[in-house]
Amino acid sequence: MIDVAVSPARIPVGVTDLEVRLTNSGRDMCLNIIFTIRLPVGIMRLRGPERITLSRLLPGESVTSPLHIRADTAGRYTLTSPNFSYQDHTGRTQRETGFTAEIMVDPEPRPAPEPKVTAELRTAELPLGEWSTLRGQVSNVGNLDVSALEITLSGQITTDNRSRTFVLARLPVGASVDASFFVRAQEAGAQVPVYLDLAYTGPRGRRHSTTSGVVRVSSTPATGPISAQEPRPLVEVLFLGANPRGTRPLRVDEEIREIQQTIKQGRERDSIRLQTVWALRPRDITQALLDYQPHFVHFAGHGGGAEGSFAAEDDDGYAHVVPVDGLVQAFKAVGQSVRCVIVNACRTERLAQALVAMVPYVIGMRQPVGDQSAIRFSVGFYQALAAGKPIETAFDVAVTQLMMMPQGDDAQAPLLLRRPAGA
Repeated sequence: MIDVAVSPARIPVGVTDLEVRLTNSGRDMCLNIIFTIRLPVGIMRLRGPERITLSRLLPGESVTSPLHIRADTAGRYTLTSPNFSYQDHTGRTQRETGFTAEIMVDPEPRPAPEPKVTAELRTAELPLGEWSTLRGQVSNVGNLDVSALEITLSGQITTDNRSRTFVLARLPVGASVDASFFVRAQEAGAQVPVYLDLAYTGPRGRRHSTTSGVVRVSSTPATGPISAQEPRPLVEVLFLGANPRGTRPLRVDEEIREIQQTIKQGRERDSIRLQTVWALRPRDITQALLDYQPHFVHFAGHGGGAEGSFAAEDDDGYAHVVPVDGLVQAFKAVGQSVRCVIVNACRTERLAQALVAMVPYVIGMRQPVGDQSAIRFSVGFYQALAAGKPIETAFDVAVTQLMMMPQGDDAQAPLLLRRPAGA
């Protein structure tokens, strides 16, 4: 007696292999064995014989024939045989007409989500032979958070070794951050190549990719003479400072003094008006927004806590970390004039991510930053602002100040977020 088995009984959609096994389960030898397999609609034979012929098969002996197939659609399928015969030990021909074998085809499994991080250059032009900031943006456009992100800059430019690699502990899904590098272009050209080499960790380990771009390097200044520029409209800057009792004392007074001095030295000093509020309480925030209708709001003091927000003062002068939702609502209600919020306080990334839904530009700090570094950052920002530069350039100059006088990894702390177009 000849038994036929087809395995495996369960296969996935797509290309796979089957085995057709013929076994003599009787006590006597079988001769002239013929077995033809018929595949149903939905399963196609790619390789392997559909007809198996054997001159003999001893008792207990098995023969296997491979069959390479493709299953197009999930479902339950029945395999049959139009021709299955053999001769028993007496020479009598035996014909089997009822052979069937069922196979279950499973749907193609959904691919596991993969992390995907992209990088792009944001700087289009660099001066020749001068140290300047090259900006890039890195975005998590995948379905998974990534960690241990590193971006290394290379190409036909000189990079300051301390800023050659940008490091970020974590980049959530949908988040974008700015990556700045301190560079000097040695040769002029319309298309100087620059490479951003990415490395980051996802669920399946370390991943790598490279993004290339070009910058223009020119020795010709991009701006015309000051006399040719039109008068700039008045820019309102609101400085909100807090130094609560029971917290580590900060030099917030020195920060505002340096900002004031920096603005006075800028060529656009007459176009900037600086307002200050001290010992900031939560109710002072909305009052100041109503009173001054500022274009720039600068928070100076402590940050962090479970909220990842700014620490104002309560009525007794002690720290009160303002809930993120409350600050977002404040700017939604009475902050329509604000173009940029600077939160110069430790661990305020969460607040920055939330505020950017209401404000075109938000600057926060990913990690703790030293007191002196916070002051240097402010000096750099307002140097550029008082020179009439845009917000992105002001951020670059601020980061450059931290790079030129580094304290630990403070230069990695600042992040600049932009409200998505159309939001």
